[in-house]
Amino acid sequence: MPDKSSTKQRVIDVATRILEEEGADAVSVRRVAAAVGVTPMALYRHFPNRDELLAHVATTSFAQVAAQWAVLEQPTLAEAADALIDFALARPRLYEFMFTARREGARQYPEDFREGRSPTAAILAAAIQRDMAAGALKDDDVHEVALTLTAQLHGLIQLYHGGRINLTEPQFRILCHRCLDRIREGIAG
Repeated sequence: MPDKSSTKQRVIDVATRILEEEGADAVSVRRVAAAVGVTPMALYRHFPNRDELLAHVATTSFAQVAAQWAVLEQPTLAEAADALIDFALARPRLYEFMFTARREGARQYPEDFREGRSPTAAILAAAIQRDMAAGALKDDDVHEVALTLTAQLHGLIQLYHGGRINLTEPQFRILCHRCLDRIREGIAG
């Protein structure tokens, strides 16, 4: 008898691959089941519907991204920004699905962020808290500052992905940091 946990993980992996290659609209129960080598009914034993499958893709992906970022060990704001930019440029469709696409069950500001339920926002909030404690940023609402900085980055990334910013990737990174520096200077301690 096949291991249910390995089948479930294979389903998540295949759905993630399809999403990354073609976008969330391309993920269907039938297509994922065929790629995994199971029947759609077998897939429904793990996920009752497509939305639940995609919710698991998001949860798994956020955990993986947070684990990769956690390796930085107390990243600075610049390192946290670079980690987000790296992810967005390397995996644009997954980035869009995770961070900007409307989807049921997505974490929302302010409650989920203040309660620490967003693994990526928690890393940024910790960096901001360290900067506030060190006097590099004025004492303020950590989560609102995080929202301000990430909104700037997400906006720039969306414009870049949409072809509205005509720069090379290295030039785009420099632009992101210059824009963030302007905001940080306004909230410096």
